[in-house]
Amino acid sequence: MKEKIIFALSLIVSVVFVFAVVSSPPGSDEKAGGITEENGVQVIRIFARNGFTPKKVTAKADMPTRLEVETKGTYDCSSVLVIPKLSYQKNLPQTGITEIEIPVQKKGSEITGLCAMGMYSFSVEFL
Repeated sequence: MKEKIIFALSLIVSVVFVFAVVSSPPGSDEKAGGITEENGVQVIRIFARNGFTPKKVTAKADMPTRLEVETKGTYDCSSVLVIPKLSYQKNLPQTGITEIEIPVQKKGSEITGLCAMGMYSFSVEFL
């Protein structure tokens, strides 16, 4: 009986470990998201899988902005992106990049992105 309990506990620990490795958060094995500038447009890169990475971005105000949301094997609720301030809601592809044009934002404004269930979020603050 004792051997069966030890075997069951070992199996549970193994499954939890494998699940943790397979579903590691975005950015743990990928380049970090962030901001670049292309032809006078700031490009904000966010990874969506098991949440959003990075969770907080500071961008320049009064500048054209494009949000690029990258998915890579995303099957959880972060595969649906909601940006209330922009009245935006879209099912993201399981793998790919979704580009979203953000209107020029004034200094001090903020945009928040949420998953379908509101569990995961990210924000972009414009300074």
